[in-house]
Amino acid sequence: MKNVLKAEQIREAERVAENAGLDEKLLRVNAALAVADDMLDRVQDRLAHTAVFCGTGGNGYDGLLAACRLHRKGGDVTAYLVGAPDKYEKSVIAYAQAEGIAVKPASEYVGGASIIIDAIFGIGLNRPIEGATAELIKKLNAAENAFRLAIDIPSGLNADSGEIMGVAFCAHATVSFSCYKLGMLFGAGRDVCGRIIVDDIGVKTSSNIKVFDGEDVAPFVRKATAHKGTAGRVFIIGGCGTMIGAPLMAGASAHAAYLNGAGTVTVCLPSVHRAAASARSTMAMMKFLPDDSNGFIKFVKPALDGVLKTAAAIDIGIGMGATPDLKKILRYVCENFCGTLVIDADALNAIKGDYAFLRDAKCAIAVTPHVGEFERMTGYSATVENAVKLANEINGTVVLKSATTIITDGREVRLNISGTPAMAKGGMGDVLGGCITALSCAFDLFDAATIACYRNGVGAEKAVSSYAQMMLTPRDVLKYADYDEL
Repeated sequence: MKNVLKAEQIREAERVAENAGLDEKLLRVNAALAVADDMLDRVQDRLAHTAVFCGTGGNGYDGLLAACRLHRKGGDVTAYLVGAPDKYEKSVIAYAQAEGIAVKPASEYVGGASIIIDAIFGIGLNRPIEGATAELIKKLNAAENAFRLAIDIPSGLNADSGEIMGVAFCAHATVSFSCYKLGMLFGAGRDVCGRIIVDDIGVKTSSNIKVFDGEDVAPFVRKATAHKGTAGRVFIIGGCGTMIGAPLMAGASAHAAYLNGAGTVTVCLPSVHRAAASARSTMAMMKFLPDDSNGFIKFVKPALDGVLKTAAAIDIGIGMGATPDLKKILRYVCENFCGTLVIDADALNAIKGDYAFLRDAKCAIAVTPHVGEFERMTGYSATVENAVKLANEINGTVVLKSATTIITDGREVRLNISGTPAMAKGGMGDVLGGCITALSCAFDLFDAATIACYRNGVGAEKAVSSYAQMMLTPRDVLKYADYDEL
């Protein structure tokens, strides 16, 4: 896992490195090498015309040195200065010119570069970009046939909040030094950074917020004597009379649970769906719970006890609607179940503003809201800090789903950035809930949630390489979500 820091934390880490004897100029050389080597890998040593736009600060210094490296490797490189010439370190300009690089004012750029490197502003930007520089960045963004790379962070992106400072460079890829910057992963960060590559340049960092990349999962191997009972009995509770598609969503979650190692999966639906669900059942067993005249599952203790006495893990909420008994059902499960409980969808809406009882649950709790559900449930804005706050309030795991999914147990924060915008479809969260529930039979719940989010995202990435983005379905995610990356 790789660390995620705010700008001031990064500056402090750099100060510590320099005090330990790691000279700032050496850090700049390491940064330049990282950028140039990544670019060389991408273009496979076939460098077309490259334009490097350099600001007056350290980011521009990195850009000039990277330009020298690319030129030495045979690239046709021009460095453009975005600022008054007297604001640049003369020795670096002289070095670039001695290397044979043309160094020109940015105002002389007329377009035509096939590779554009942004080294204008770094993490220290604290004001909106205006005037000629703003117009330049807009011009660079409009270069449709050019590959755009940002050094450390795209110019104009706030390193802490992900806010656009007037205008921002839109990169296809960003080479970030030492760690991820928080703003790259939230706000507009995911839109303007493109693919993020983190390179170690010698600055040691630490943080309780990390990006999960699949590298820290020990292989899971079942014992030879394992059977379906020891592999975990998973129950999916969902559905209501007013949502005809609910059985199908529950079925997708059940399928996800099977593909994530559950020994048995039982889908619990209101009795009104008996005929429709039975006709569509594949691998999952079916259990029909008492319902009212509207098809909502009723709070009936004996029926719930039949679930709780055999389940290892329960996923509840899919398509249950605004059933008046749902909160009662949740309270009863929390008071009487000792396994794992994943609370999703309508179950989250049922405990809007009244979820303190989760803290005293006998079972391990995970809540899996998307941004809207999180804000309705808690009244908080969907931030890392508030996800941590909720995890501590419920003494459980929070999976706050978005382009960057926040997974936290209240102490540690893991961010999942795998996935694709093609996942913005109904049913993706239902599948994820089934995955988390099943994996919790083999892993700690916090780890299960982390693995499930990462694995599904990778599955989606693989699927869209075979299908058009608009065609992606939740079942495609499951088809491609294997453990190769783990």
